[in-house]
Amino acid sequence: MSFNSGIYDSHLHTHGGCGVDAYLRNCLDSLSAAGIDGANLLCVRHGRSSCITDAEALLAKALYPGKFTVYCHPAIDFEGFDNTPEGIRAQVQAFIDAGADGLKIADGNAGKEPLDSPMFDPVFDLIEETGFPVIYHVGSTVEYPPRRTFQKNRHLTDLPPFMRHRPGIDDDREAQPGIRAEVMEEKYAQIENLLNRHPKARITFPHMFYMSNDLDRLSSFLDRHPAVNVDLTPVNEIYYHFAQNAERAREFLITYRDRVFLGTDNDTESDPLTRIIVFRRLFETDETFFVPQYGFDMKGLAPFPEEARRKIYGEGFLKMCGPKPLNPRKAAEYCDYLYERIRNFDELPAANKEEVLEVAKRLRSII
Repeated sequence: MSFNSGIYDSHLHTHGGCGVDAYLRNCLDSLSAAGIDGANLLCVRHGRSSCITDAEALLAKALYPGKFTVYCHPAIDFEGFDNTPEGIRAQVQAFIDAGADGLKIADGNAGKEPLDSPMFDPVFDLIEETGFPVIYHVGSTVEYPPRRTFQKNRHLTDLPPFMRHRPGIDDDREAQPGIRAEVMEEKYAQIENLLNRHPKARITFPHMFYMSNDLDRLSSFLDRHPAVNVDLTPVNEIYYHFAQNAERAREFLITYRDRVFLGTDNDTESDPLTRIIVFRRLFETDETFFVPQYGFDMKGLAPFPEEARRKIYGEGFLKMCGPKPLNPRKAAEYCDYLYERIRNFDELPAANKEEVLEVAKRLRSII
């Protein structure tokens, strides 16, 4: 399966617990349905069943060379695992030894620790020593109003379109609270401290680090930290702010084309095509087009230099990531380690535990 689209999705979420074969099929179907060349599988931890996702993603990489890179997720503040700084570092080292391509972490996984806590220094020391890249989700859209708020205030037509109620689309949606501006500023300050202590850490902040409304500020941030990147995983505000000032958006994207990566933020169980279509219309046309999912008009950024588009579409991420060869033996050993820690999770179905053993068996068959 090869599409030669030039698009490599740097931010595709995966969820374990559905069975090994179903997991592998979902990964392949995500590429096929979107017509893209490959994807970076981001392992996330939402509940106990997601513990096994790292193992399954490593198997997908082993079975389909060149199609997938894998960013594993350490068990931080997670019962059953060694959550000391040394224990977390050991988990990351195991990912490196297995041939994972990077690390996925999120600020919510830090528990009550601030993001610049010395607790995380051993991990970021290792990241600097090895060049192991990280996708670090920090924060959220500032003051993102719940949709339901606007169901009660539909007369507020001065609201940005991405915040307005959309009849027939938002009627049954749950509220999506954002984050207070002062809380986000505190997170920004903590990240500055972290980066000043670890200037060589190759970190990608998704969703344009929630600075799409102030590209001058984001430019200054990237200039201060040359090892840092951002991705274009879409939250409604990114597209909205691009539409408000397409010329400034084009200028920013061309200037930082080596450090801005396309990512859909899809998962392997959802429709992967819609966001790819929006990306292509954004970068390959000069059309003004309406996107029902977002509720407002967008403006294509063409003419957009082909060289810059290729880098954003995938070349930049793959160069930064430097896909690593999988070590099936070490990956199988990681599965053994994982199984020993989840075998006594009462709320985790036995079938999920067996999946980890099956992955280990398949990996050993590759050796």
